[in-house]
Amino acid sequence: MLQAKDEHEGYVYDLHQALPEAVSQQFGGPLNLYHDQNFCLHLGITVDAKDQCLNPEGFASFLALLESIPFHDAGSNNGSFEYSMPDRRYVLKKRFGRGSYGEVWLAFNWNYHQGSNMSNSSGKSLPDENLLILKRIMVEKGAAVYLSGLREKYFGEIFLNASNRLGGSLSAGMSTSILNESQFDFYGLLETTDPTAYETGNSWTSENLFEEKFHGGFYEEGLDHIARYVESFESQANEIWLVFRYEGVSLSKLMYTVEEETNADEEKAEKANHVQMLRPSKWWHWLKTTKAGQEQMRSLIWQLLMALKSCHDRNITHRDIKPENMVLCFEEEDTGRCLKGIPNGENFTTKMRIIDFGSAMDEFTLKHLYGSTGPSRVEQTNEYTPPEALLHSNWYLRPTNTTLKYDMWSVGVVMLELILGSPNVFQISSHTSILLDRHIKGWNEGLKELAYKLRSFMELCILIPGSFLRHHRTTSQAGASPASWKCSEEFFSHQIKSRDPLKLGFPNVWALRLVRQLLLWDPEERSSVDDALRHPYFQPPSRE
Repeated sequence: MLQAKDEHEGYVYDLHQALPEAVSQQFGGPLNLYHDQNFCLHLGITVDAKDQCLNPEGFASFLALLESIPFHDAGSNNGSFEYSMPDRRYVLKKRFGRGSYGEVWLAFNWNYHQGSNMSNSSGKSLPDENLLILKRIMVEKGAAVYLSGLREKYFGEIFLNASNRLGGSLSAGMSTSILNESQFDFYGLLETTDPTAYETGNSWTSENLFEEKFHGGFYEEGLDHIARYVESFESQANEIWLVFRYEGVSLSKLMYTVEEETNADEEKAEKANHVQMLRPSKWWHWLKTTKAGQEQMRSLIWQLLMALKSCHDRNITHRDIKPENMVLCFEEEDTGRCLKGIPNGENFTTKMRIIDFGSAMDEFTLKHLYGSTGPSRVEQTNEYTPPEALLHSNWYLRPTNTTLKYDMWSVGVVMLELILGSPNVFQISSHTSILLDRHIKGWNEGLKELAYKLRSFMELCILIPGSFLRHHRTTSQAGASPASWKCSEEFFSHQIKSRDPLKLGFPNVWALRLVRQLLLWDPEERSSVDDALRHPYFQPPSRE
């Protein structure tokens, strides 16, 4: 409001006539006019021909009424950087991005008592301990989004609770709130005939749920690789805001550079199509072509597995492991701060944490925070989804030790993505696509995409050609032509090397074998997190 008058020239408002008597009464009586010209000039507003303006207190009350209406972003992808925070402890600094379920902001904690953050207005960077990530769950999109926010809060408090009880670094300066203290009505959200959904009622506490899951008295490394949840709060509009510590930049942003290509039709140049292309970054080239880079890649996969071990030991399936949800901090050894950009030198360590538990599941969330239909494909990222979840909608009803293998498949895909420098790991050639299209003409797009995916599984020896027919042979299948290739370790290695833009393939045979064990079709045969952590790929290289 307090801007120069020349920015508002030409805008003349007759507020005295425009405001109805009902609005005046809203503020406790008539809106008296204020004759001080400085106030009008300060606002840059001319009210009427007599240059009178409203009583400051009445006008402020009127603005407060306007500000109390929840902001609705009607289709904008950019949002507003003037977002009114429902919790004055936090100040929004920059918006990171916007997804289908929420928008993410970089923020800092406003210290009312010391005013230490005021000095940062000079342009100096804030210390990492003051930087926070605030995630607004866009509950206006419906119950499914609201439940995803409750799930992320629930899992955030599980790991916060675990860290507090273990005396870990995550507990310093953070909220110790538990879910039963929340304003959210967990049990009024769902319509369910399951009596167990209401058994615990308001007596439920984190102690009840976590008592048997506590890893008592020792350091748990995996917790250092999971996003540090701080707290959550709810606005008057029932928005859920989740608060996390700032952890760095996503692996996907490090792996790729974005190039924008413009393709314009000569006859319709005004309707140019802007296409964003992802190219492997220089950092990815360093990962692939240097010894230090290969060690970094191995360290990232180890840290990812350690994070998942802390999840799987608590029977939690993350269900959305991908580079976008792996956040890296190049941590300066002397200060512990995240360095800006990709550092040069050796005085830093790379720490990775997984984020976004909105799609995660365990026994409690399956009963109470997924609704009557349970988990769906909407919460999954197709490129990292295992075949059992692609083909069976009720895959999550299997035993827990089987459903946890969902994440292990995703780890295998992430490894392949690191090897290939492309998010399109399961992509068939255009030639194969043309040949296949002759046989699937008339199919809907969903079935076509599934056909392409299954074909790519065959080419990478995940779905072994002929094996399904041998186990499910019918009369019509008896004459089916055999595949023109035979799967072997050598064939798989050749396939990956041919798709690698650098034509290097796997750094060693152990990386190749770990990927194959993670990408097994049958989840019961797929490596568990403990199996993967014991794999020879993670053994120190011999110094012969």
